[in-house]
Amino acid sequence: MSHAVRRALGIVLLAVAGTTATTARAQQRDTMVLAVPAKGALNFLAMGDWGHEGVSPQREVASQMGVTAAAIGANFVLVTGDNFYPDGVRSVSDPQWRSSFEDVYTAPSLAIDWFVALGNHDYHGSAQAEVDYSATSRRWRMPARYYAVSKTLADGTTAEFFIIDSSPFIDEYRLAPWKYHFAGSQTSKQRAWLDSALKASTATWKFIAGHHNVYSGGERTRIPEMERLLVPLMKKYGVTAYICGHEHHLEHIARADQPGVHFLISGGGGERSKSKVPGTVGTRFATRGPGFLALSLARDSLLVQAVDETGRLLYRTSIRRGK
Repeated sequence: MSHAVRRALGIVLLAVAGTTATTARAQQRDTMVLAVPAKGALNFLAMGDWGHEGVSPQREVASQMGVTAAAIGANFVLVTGDNFYPDGVRSVSDPQWRSSFEDVYTAPSLAIDWFVALGNHDYHGSAQAEVDYSATSRRWRMPARYYAVSKTLADGTTAEFFIIDSSPFIDEYRLAPWKYHFAGSQTSKQRAWLDSALKASTATWKFIAGHHNVYSGGERTRIPEMERLLVPLMKKYGVTAYICGHEHHLEHIARADQPGVHFLISGGGGERSKSKVPGTVGTRFATRGPGFLALSLARDSLLVQAVDETGRLLYRTSIRRGK
């Protein structure tokens, strides 16, 4: 990355303790160290598919999340679902709240808001318990099964995140009510909310976050239900990126047939993908994980960085608004 590009993005490069330098073709063999944005950026982590009661590699990922959050001054964590394996939680007093969450993400830098989406494994248990835990936690934020979060940068730039509940849209789950507890979920109501909320939004940047991927370079190459739901809305309302999990890897997809729309997969919070991730149409970066994404939003650019469970920076790119 040239000095001119660094100045344009308003970033400095920082070698984080415990992080080793690596190289990547996308960066033309530039030495890869964490890029820390200038003051005023909106910084956050994206992570999903994580709740394994603190066993490896969840704990290692959590440790590096703490290091990275401190380095960039993270404002919040965006959680892409499948929060508790294998069967969600039963209540707000379920032991997994401690063993998979409170006792694992203990770094002071992670004592920030966690905006959480639901995943399919969460529907094996009580999705409502995850909503209700918001009332007892100082950082768990899930006011409803789908909701929007608005943020304003220091320079007045605005961003809005639309967190959706993707599982009820998946046909195979709805055909197995004994396994997925969807009582009270109305896809028509959620679809209408998403369309209306995106239309009404005046935010400079718009993002959608949820669990299930639209496209993937891994095992689930395309989920038709998600493609039908999201792609038309993203194009219509100028949504920059859909941030998701479900696939247990990290990936950035930008298809030539959908200019200005990006798909970011961050599903490596608790395990490594069991299969290879060869990529798909539009894949710019993919790795089996585990790990997470660090994102920094400025007026005209979104900095995306992929970090693994050892603290290595695997990928760095900048997404220009509308590009």
